[in-house]
Amino acid sequence: MPFYFIIFLAILASALLLYVSAVAYVAILRRPPKTIISGFLAEAFQVAGVALLWFSVGVCWLLFFNVYCIHVDMSALSDAAFQAFARGYTKRLPIVVLPYGVTCLLWTLALWSAPGRISRRAIWGIATLCILSIASTPWAAGALDSMHDHGYTPEAYLQLRTAHLIRTLALTFAAVWALAQNWRLPEPSVPAQKS
Repeated sequence: MPFYFIIFLAILASALLLYVSAVAYVAILRRPPKTIISGFLAEAFQVAGVALLWFSVGVCWLLFFNVYCIHVDMSALSDAAFQAFARGYTKRLPIVVLPYGVTCLLWTLALWSAPGRISRRAIWGIATLCILSIASTPWAAGALDSMHDHGYTPEAYLQLRTAHLIRTLALTFAAVWALAQNWRLPEPSVPAQKS
């Protein structure tokens, strides 16, 4: 297993642990999680989270519509061509999986942060969508592993595309939600009338 993948799994495990801890905290104490990150750092994490969400959305749709389709094309050429493509794809995965993992980590950390421009409700929604996207990861990884070990099969390819579509849609909804929250205008203040 490549070292970057071990780092990726550690990041995802950290994100899951932060999320489950926040859910348990809210369920037991019936109040928002304790704020451990506040001020400028909380704002910076939210800005980085929005930027990384949109980066991940772009990468996910690129993979879904372009890169994964190449699996079919390469398998039509030969199994050797397909395996060469699969090895090259795996070697270049760090640019995809590491920012994705950091995105999920930032949004689960935001559960423990002071809300900035993004409301606490939206932070919970975005973090939950990130967790949903993580839940689809083993299914996609299993399909890729099957194709690397046994070659291309339509079943494994369908599993890969379906799992990736779940991840892509979850991250897209999260990114749109984050952007809509980030760009909301403040309520206009109405001057008090003198009596």
